[in-house]
Amino acid sequence: MFSGTARDHAPGRRDVEFLEYEAYEEQVLPRLGEIAEHMRTRWPDLGRVAILHRVGVVPIGESAVVVVTSSPHRGEAFESARYGIDTLKAAVPIWKRETWSGGRSWGLEAQHIIEVDR
Repeated sequence: MFSGTARDHAPGRRDVEFLEYEAYEEQVLPRLGEIAEHMRTRWPDLGRVAILHRVGVVPIGESAVVVVTSSPHRGEAFESARYGIDTLKAAVPIWKRETWSGGRSWGLEAQHIIEVDR
């Protein structure tokens, strides 16, 4: 299981107060489904797969994203969960805005969204 929690810091900022996520909702569920399909193809022995990402305000210390996999062997479970979070961050249109004492801004690591199979 991977659980990504909202942190109170970011590069150059030590006082992040909360995060807020927005999503292109029509694309999120299909892309999460594609990620799960790719995971099952690459690791055919996977049991259950759960990929969840919150939208809206996420207070510091709470989970924003969770990727959970089950497998007869831990190596495949860990590898597939890592693939799931890495691919989600690159291929699913969800954006993060940080709010801190001096202002607010969209995440510093913005990138172009890629196709799931890349």
